[in-house]
Amino acid sequence: MKHNITVERFGIRLRPITMDDADFIYQIRRNKELSQYIGEIDSQFSVHLTWLEQYFQREGDYYFCIELLSGKPVGTIAVYDIANQAGNWGRWIISPSIPAAPASAWLIFHVAFDILGLSQVYSNTVIDNASVVSFHDNCGISRTRMEPNGLRIKGVSYDLIIHTAPKENWPSIQKKLERSAALAERLLQEEGG
Repeated sequence: MKHNITVERFGIRLRPITMDDADFIYQIRRNKELSQYIGEIDSQFSVHLTWLEQYFQREGDYYFCIELLSGKPVGTIAVYDIANQAGNWGRWIISPSIPAAPASAWLIFHVAFDILGLSQVYSNTVIDNASVVSFHDNCGISRTRMEPNGLRIKGVSYDLIIHTAPKENWPSIQKKLERSAALAERLLQEEGG
């Protein structure tokens, strides 16, 4: 969906995805280390371009590039499948050397609750993706259910954990994320980000 939401804090900016980001998204989503637990992307770049073009026509789908304040792209994140004041936050993938997870999560919750006015957001995480499951748990985002065989990647079925955050929990989640995001911002500054 074409949108104009741009937010920044903690040395990180979320800005709308554009067609200029197509190659970056294609490369980061095909990175073997990063793509182990995300939905597959077709090996043909043309298929990826078609998906991205169709994204711009979809309503209720806010896809962002995560970038440093210098403008260097480091990842992606989205709120999508919005219905009944709830949205799925996902498509979250970040270059491993960039400590942008807490800030990007804080910013996507800010977009979902403070800008879009959603009443809840949820995420689907492969149960084997221990670092992301732990990140959600430590932020105070509740595990609300498990979806057996919820995602198939390269012929293997994985169970998904669904974490849900209602808007009324945003203040406590916000405080937990702020501490980590502020620390990560200092690391970014030390590295010249």
